[in-house]
Amino acid sequence: MTIYVFPQVGQLLRALITSAGYRRRITDLGLDKDLDDLATDFRPGSSCDLMVKIEDAVQRDMAVDCGVQWAQFFRLTWHKTRCAIQQSVQAVDTGPLADESGGAAVRHGFEVPMLSGLVKLVAHEHPGIDIDSWWSSPVAAWVKLIANFAKLTESEIVSRLHETPRTTERWMAGEPTRELQWPFRKTVLKVLHDNSGGKQHSPQDVDQLTGWLTFAVAFQSLTIETRKLIRQDFELRRQHPWSLQEFLTKLTHQSLIAGAQPVRELAIPLLTRIERHFSVELRNLDAAQRDLNSFQRLIEQEPPHWRRSYQHIHDWFAGRLAAIKGRKADALALYEKAVEGVWWFGGPNQLPMLNEALLHAVGVGDSVAAQHYWDKTFMLGLNRWPKRPLDEQERRRLAFAFERQFSPQKAKDRVPPPVEFILRETPFELSREQLKSPNRKVKHAEGRTRRTPLMDAIREGSLSDVKRAIAAGGDPNDFIKESGEGALTYAMRRACDRGDPVIMDYLLQLDLSKETVNRQASTSRETPLKIAIEMADAEAVERLIALGADVEQPSDYSVSALCYAMLLLHGSIHRTDPTQETAYLAGKTRADVHDAKDGAALDIQLVARRQVQAALREASPRNRAIFDAVMEHYIRPAEPRRKVVLALLKCGADANRRYKVEPHHLAEWTPTLFAAQIGDIEIFKSLVEHGGDADMVLMQSSALERYDALWVAVDHGRHAIVDFLVKRASSSYSG
Repeated sequence: MTIYVFPQVGQLLRALITSAGYRRRITDLGLDKDLDDLATDFRPGSSCDLMVKIEDAVQRDMAVDCGVQWAQFFRLTWHKTRCAIQQSVQAVDTGPLADESGGAAVRHGFEVPMLSGLVKLVAHEHPGIDIDSWWSSPVAAWVKLIANFAKLTESEIVSRLHETPRTTERWMAGEPTRELQWPFRKTVLKVLHDNSGGKQHSPQDVDQLTGWLTFAVAFQSLTIETRKLIRQDFELRRQHPWSLQEFLTKLTHQSLIAGAQPVRELAIPLLTRIERHFSVELRNLDAAQRDLNSFQRLIEQEPPHWRRSYQHIHDWFAGRLAAIKGRKADALALYEKAVEGVWWFGGPNQLPMLNEALLHAVGVGDSVAAQHYWDKTFMLGLNRWPKRPLDEQERRRLAFAFERQFSPQKAKDRVPPPVEFILRETPFELSREQLKSPNRKVKHAEGRTRRTPLMDAIREGSLSDVKRAIAAGGDPNDFIKESGEGALTYAMRRACDRGDPVIMDYLLQLDLSKETVNRQASTSRETPLKIAIEMADAEAVERLIALGADVEQPSDYSVSALCYAMLLLHGSIHRTDPTQETAYLAGKTRADVHDAKDGAALDIQLVARRQVQAALREASPRNRAIFDAVMEHYIRPAEPRRKVVLALLKCGADANRRYKVEPHHLAEWTPTLFAAQIGDIEIFKSLVEHGGDADMVLMQSSALERYDALWVAVDHGRHAIVDFLVKRASSSYSG
């Protein structure tokens, strides 16, 4: 049986749901099998989807039971807990610690401080609990809280909690409260109303009491000994704050000492030689095989405990050797064995193994294995949540990294070469043969890309060439299946990149289908509407919408066309704002094909690759000037960007469309709220005139602070919008 020092997040989520009294509710929702499958990884490739499904269900029910604020708080703390575990599992090879020493180190150095910090955070966000009595019996502390609130004695409260006195005695003594189950609000209302004289309590008060009861039930499921440790840590941390990085440094040191076995001294030079045999310049596959055989013999001499720490490395390199030699089945089997062998304990080795296994599965076309590894990249935190579908365009993006990793092999999914050179001795002109078959899909670059003569005319020719192709029967609605590219997207990219909109304008007057104007193209998933917004062409935007373009379809990273247009407007007005560039360099924007071509296939690899690009930009004044010129071309002036926003509003775009900047953030923005941050008064007024609700809030507000458009404008110093909203409120009040 494999021993994991850190709990797997699926198992932990099941334990939390059970200890908090929500397991019965999960069963009622029909999610109990999903929860068990998640905890046991019974459905490889679906664990991340199951987790999000269960998290969403629990949050919805908690919002009903103890209010939105508590539900958001618990979701956020779970997110931080999951991320901390993922970061720890990525950082430390816990193979040498798979015994009592490892478990004790994690319990004392990670679990106890995390729980201690959680209690501190809950008490800060929701004051009122008696911390001194909390540690021995959280339920007793909750009884004291509600007794003070309801002006009742504690004995009266206890008598209403449960009909069996012996049961409540156990709870008050600190024993687990298995009989207390969701919904907890029902229990709180029973305690309050049994003898309240008809007094009505506010929903916020009931939320507060229900949230604390939920937390008390969960916390009391811990043993008394564990709670004592947490209390000691709680008191210690007042002077010595806990640091995850400091803990990981200590655990890494402990692992290195525990792993200092003779086998390590023999394995390191052998593995160094094997790596060298795989290098392109010195590739020697026969020597690699001999050294792998020697490594396997070395491993087999070790006891099972230490064999586990090295077998996955052998399987990894053996899988690579089989992949290079083109032995697909052997490579798939060995990569699977390596990933399962290193999973959740191999520390830094997990990233290269999982990355390589994923790229190989994608490259050779094994969609089942690829889905399995893709899911694991999210469960381990190598890709940022929420999980993206591993669809055809995602596979094509990864295929670029496969061809870099396993050069000179070509991916099964057709992808363009890194660079395509087209040499012509004379200006472009469609031949008689091409005009006979203007929709024939012709292979280029050794079959790696396909285009029709009409598409080539749009890319390289003139308007007359395009008209000739269409007159000969060229179909502007035709497209390339594997990439989604078609006549319209080629024309729009030409207009955007080269400032030449003539062909685009012509095509937009034709009878284009709704599918054509909404089709996503290339690994960037660009729609024609997204490109029109990017080039700040309001007329093209209106024409596309008239042809059936969906204004609420996602554009780039944004949830709708209007949200994307507002983001670009912000960039045009606030050109020195570093937010977008900082997010890109920090790897918070989606990995693209350029990242993959440089070997950065997973989100966790983006920072290193993009920092290199940033350093190259600053390497010389010429490089910086080139970069600035490119940015100047794509940023576009503010005025045409305003016209695009107005065009979208005129065509019915939703000014109140909700979205989050980060999936785990509590704040939910709208275009109207974002306009208050941007500070353009005319655009803000237009949004309000077209239904934008300035009274919507970013997150649940309090009696002291309301996070609406006025708050946003004040927070960002947008005085014109503040004046407008204040006068608007005054006139409404006067009316």
